[in-house]
Amino acid sequence: MTRIHHRKIAICAELETIADCLPANIDHLTCLQVAATLLPTLRLAHDYEETVVFPAYEKAVADSGRAPSTDRLRGEHIADACFAADLTGILLDIGHGGTVQQPETLGFMLRGFFDSLRRHVAFEREHVAPLVCDSAFTPPNRSLNERDCPRQCGASARSV
Repeated sequence: MTRIHHRKIAICAELETIADCLPANIDHLTCLQVAATLLPTLRLAHDYEETVVFPAYEKAVADSGRAPSTDRLRGEHIADACFAADLTGILLDIGHGGTVQQPETLGFMLRGFFDSLRRHVAFEREHVAPLVCDSAFTPPNRSLNERDCPRQCGASARSV
């Protein structure tokens, strides 16, 4: 999950760079590279989250009395995939030498997408990953605090 989050955040940074370079300083190769990786990265991430992470999260919160947020997160996956498809087409066009007809609109679209994706990742890091990590690495009848959680879960080790 940590690798997925790092890759999503890296794509957000690339999209932010593109937005910051509008309208005249567009790097066509960067647009092509982002266009080539955006949808495949999201598809792999969404598939992993929906088949592995979300079921573990739902199981972890089942006894806590808290309602899982997975329906909302799945909805965000659909919206992100649709938005990413639109951006991919635009980035491919620009990457192949097309001009940016409405730089303000494109900048707004890019920022709307990467801001939303960053919020999604932040929620998963703060709420989903710690519970999934706890449930995956806690033997029955043992309490686990964040400091005991293995690094690969994505939980940060905070001093208390």
